[in-house]
Amino acid sequence: MSETRQGMRFATVLRATRRAAGLSYRRLAQASGISHSFLSHVEKGERRAPPAKAIIALADALDADRTTFTLAAIADRAGSDVATTMVMALQRGPVGRDVDPTAGGVLIESGPDGAESHLADLADQADAVAEIERRLAFVDLQLDAGFMRLAISSGGGADPIVLFVSARADSDVSDD
Repeated sequence: MSETRQGMRFATVLRATRRAAGLSYRRLAQASGISHSFLSHVEKGERRAPPAKAIIALADALDADRTTFTLAAIADRAGSDVATTMVMALQRGPVGRDVDPTAGGVLIESGPDGAESHLADLADQADAVAEIERRLAFVDLQLDAGFMRLAISSGGGADPIVLFVSARADSDVSDD
């Protein structure tokens, strides 16, 4: 499996935390109940982050912040899901710098001039999900609070477009 920037977030957090704790794969495996070979594959970016139960076990075994581990794992696992949600949000509601995302729109927090039309063009492409997934630079999902913040590259060396989307009660954003 090829390594991607998103696929490596959890691996990077896990590796750095394990090394800082001075633990080998085997010691961490014993403490967390996860096989050392699986941990090795995850740290090398050959596997995505494990399920939530294992993420919590790893964070606890390393005496690390569960939120940091969980957000890194979500970013690792959610690229396509986030891109799909973004395309739906862009196609469904208003997009702009003065939009109320709680009403179903997409708020542009920052980005170059013309970001609105750039996003509309992206959402209209036949391969919009794949293109947005490729351009994702940062993902912060707070699914229990029903919002996500992400950045996507806007191309041409311009600053990324930072977006904020808040899920309405009747929206399709979920933590599946």
